[in-house]
Amino acid sequence: MAQKKEKKQETPLEEEVVEDVDAEAEVAKDDVNGEADQSEEPKEKIEATPLFLAREEAEMYKDRWMRLAAEFENYKKRRAREFEILVQSASEDVIRDLLPILDGVGRALAHSENGDAESEGFQEGIKMIMEQFPRVLYNRNLKEIETVGKPFDPTVHEALMQMPSEIYDAGIVSDEIEKGYSLGDKVLRPAKVVVSQGKPAPEAPEEDGDTDKS
Repeated sequence: MAQKKEKKQETPLEEEVVEDVDAEAEVAKDDVNGEADQSEEPKEKIEATPLFLAREEAEMYKDRWMRLAAEFENYKKRRAREFEILVQSASEDVIRDLLPILDGVGRALAHSENGDAESEGFQEGIKMIMEQFPRVLYNRNLKEIETVGKPFDPTVHEALMQMPSEIYDAGIVSDEIEKGYSLGDKVLRPAKVVVSQGKPAPEAPEEDGDTDKS
């Protein structure tokens, strides 16, 4: 009976030892966690410095700038390709419209080579060319610059000379030497004109040189 009592008394001692070990383990764990927290504190302080934030912001703006630069470069290449296609398409349309005129020139030349330069066919071919060619150009927004009877405008007229005129006042275009053309708002070739100086001065009456001598 005494031995059984002794065994019963030993059990609480073992529990106390286990509890002490667990307590020491918890203390050691807290110490380790505390040391870890202390070691991490300087790192957090470094990351929160203004220099670190400035570097992060600079990297962000650098990445954004590089993306925008790449997008703009792609945009320029795309616009260049579209412009080339547009120019090619416009050239094709103009050439297609000029083909009938080229045919008319060929027929007129054929008549002239056969000695029929004065024939009705030759004259008809030339007339057709002169009707078709301006029509093609005018459909492309080509316009003749108005000249005779209009005030002289140095932006669209080129004055070759000035002459007196019985019809037009000074500063008015009195004659056209070469036609001028504009495409939309752009002057392709100014018109070469003569500008009026106004009515000629009246001639002074001739004095009779043979006067009676007293």
